Amino acid sequence: MRIVLGIIIGVLLTILAAYVADYGRQAVCPAAGVGCPLVNWDEANSRFRKMQGGLESAWYHLTGHNY
Repeated sequence: MRIVLGIIIGVLLTILAAYVADYGRQAVCPAAGVGCPLVNWDEANSRFRKMQGGLESAWYHLTGHNY
């Protein structure tokens, strides 16, 4: 159980570190590439929402709910 908790905390800390590193950086990268964010947060949000919808759909299918 400690290993699972450690993995979850590690993933969350990694995401938090990337967010903190990107905070305040320019959304559009200059030609030199200096100051570009590490993560495209709009794309990450879009993919997270798509994954969330898929998980909800699978859960409803498994539990037999109609939505």
